[in-house]
Amino acid sequence: MGPGAVGLRYVGMGPQRLLRILLPATAFLGLLFLSGLRLPELQLSACVQGGRPCGWFGDRRETASVGQGGKLPHLSWTSSSQLPLPRYKTPHLTPAPRCPGQDFQISRLLGAFRACVNQNGEILLQEYLAGWKELIKLIDALGSAFGLLARETQTKVMIMQGHCLGPHAPHYRTLQGMVAFELQHRLVGLQVLPPDQPHSGCRTLLRLHRALKWLQLFLDKLGHSRKGTDPSELCAEAYQVALARYHSWWVRQAAGLAFLALPSLPELLKLVCAQGEWEARAMLLTTASTLSRVYNLTQQVYASRGLLELP
Repeated sequence: MGPGAVGLRYVGMGPQRLLRILLPATAFLGLLFLSGLRLPELQLSACVQGGRPCGWFGDRRETASVGQGGKLPHLSWTSSSQLPLPRYKTPHLTPAPRCPGQDFQISRLLGAFRACVNQNGEILLQEYLAGWKELIKLIDALGSAFGLLARETQTKVMIMQGHCLGPHAPHYRTLQGMVAFELQHRLVGLQVLPPDQPHSGCRTLLRLHRALKWLQLFLDKLGHSRKGTDPSELCAEAYQVALARYHSWWVRQAAGLAFLALPSLPELLKLVCAQGEWEARAMLLTTASTLSRVYNLTQQVYASRGLLELP
């Protein structure tokens, strides 16, 4: 699209649509300007590697710090690319056709989250993280505007992997076991996490849990959407319900700007790799339902322990 086409696009916009783009864009540019004046020494790598929280998951009060050498104390770090993913079974799943050259496959996402709930209703953390690996691929597929979110999510998954593969791994097999272990040994930090402690698994997974609700709502809205629906509005609605209250005003404006860069509805439906629009919507709704079950079970665990509002 050339400059002339871009100009015609904005000329044809209504004033409300134009304001909806310009306001978050102005706020985002202001945020970048202020960051350049006040935090010249902060690099992006420090934000996404755990040195400082980025804020997408409501971490602005998090005070945990990394140890020497950039590694968390008492954790055995494993690169996400080297994590042995579990072999999960999906007896009722008909895999969607693979799209050549596309990393994201919704059948793998659905299979992982189905497998992360065992017969006793426990959340299996390795399978849960395998599902999040697929969600990160989905976030990446939404466009470059979501790159920071994808990298921050990857950092949180790596923190959880460190727990699951570390010296206390038996206590991190299930969500329920992790919560009991960290509370018993005072590793959660109900008010604030002491800087000499490693990142709490309960606190880290809570951030993923909140983001899971946002993505679950977004996929559900996409599945129920009608032709001509603007995905940016659906994504913003899901964000307002699931995540907005945990974020500062600046982060909310930056998020709104990212939503405006979402692909069109037909492009998003193509990501599902289904045989037609009807099957794509059915897969979206099935996946959203599975994510909802995992979210509700996790919510019950956190609520029963009074951990839903961890800072």
